[in-house]
Amino acid sequence: MILAVLQRRAGLELAQRDVFVNVTGGLTLLEPGADLAVAAAVASSALGRSLPDACVVLGEIGLTGEIRGVARTAARLREASRLGFSRAVVPRESGSTGVDLEVREVAELAAALDDLLPDAPRPCQIG
Repeated sequence: MILAVLQRRAGLELAQRDVFVNVTGGLTLLEPGADLAVAAAVASSALGRSLPDACVVLGEIGLTGEIRGVARTAARLREASRLGFSRAVVPRESGSTGVDLEVREVAELAAALDDLLPDAPRPCQIG
């Protein structure tokens, strides 16, 4: 589903590519909050651009490309700060105030990718 939304809402041509996602330790991702991080990693690879250092990314992606909130966002960001992250991209209105990070709130997948990969060329988005 993430690949389909990346293609339709962010203009990335992925249909002819093999895409593999590996999670450290062989864990299975059941957490919808990892959607945006997976999408960012796939886009980074497809565009040949690195994601910013020390940046944490979280959010659930809907079929129309909207970024949905996840549970305990503020607690997740406090932990990310404790682990040395300095920047975060999170869903809009996620209650991320009061954390020691530069926080960018986004509502759409395309906006998140523009923030994370600002100079990456992408084809025009489809409706």
